[in-house]
Amino acid sequence: MERKTHVSLPKITFILTLVLAGCQGSSDKETPPVQLPQALFRDGDIAFRRGTGITSRVVLAADREGNYSHTGILKKKDGQWYVIHAVPGEPDFKDDPDRVKMETIEAFFEKRKAVSGAIMRVQEDSIAACRAAVHAERLYDARVLFDHDYDLADTTKMYCTEFIDFVYRKEGVDLPEGRISHINIPGFKGDYLLPNDIAQSKRLCLIYYF
Repeated sequence: MERKTHVSLPKITFILTLVLAGCQGSSDKETPPVQLPQALFRDGDIAFRRGTGITSRVVLAADREGNYSHTGILKKKDGQWYVIHAVPGEPDFKDDPDRVKMETIEAFFEKRKAVSGAIMRVQEDSIAACRAAVHAERLYDARVLFDHDYDLADTTKMYCTEFIDFVYRKEGVDLPEGRISHINIPGFKGDYLLPNDIAQSKRLCLIYYF
């Protein structure tokens, strides 16, 4: 982190929890939406975004080679592109639990949530990608809850990267390729699947970034 501050252990834990969950900073400032080349996208493409606040700096402290702090999967429905992703702290209505949600790609990449982003594609396997997107929508329909324990062994609840890994593994595609992040910082220690563990996949090619 750029500046040294004295932060209590509970506060550090809270911040890191938000980072691994993929929560992003927010701003009240009005900014024009990102112009996305939606004609290039396909079902199953993977969306990555980097937040706008302290959570982005913290995730880079935990994963110095990573550029993104959250991820989801694209699915087209009724002519509109959506991103399906597991995320906390972004309820669609009052008392909406943290869960897998489905929102327009414009909402996923809006300026208050993302300072930068990318779309990547699984190469040479469009059928698997389409099926992965179908699996993702089924989990959304099932209202699968967000995994606040970040437990990769428990697939009854999921966090963002666990969700992407799960739907692609259903189609025999191993995106992490054995990568896992070993985090050992105050308030948060253990093995976690971070966005960069997926973004490094040799199966992925970059379609678009901003």
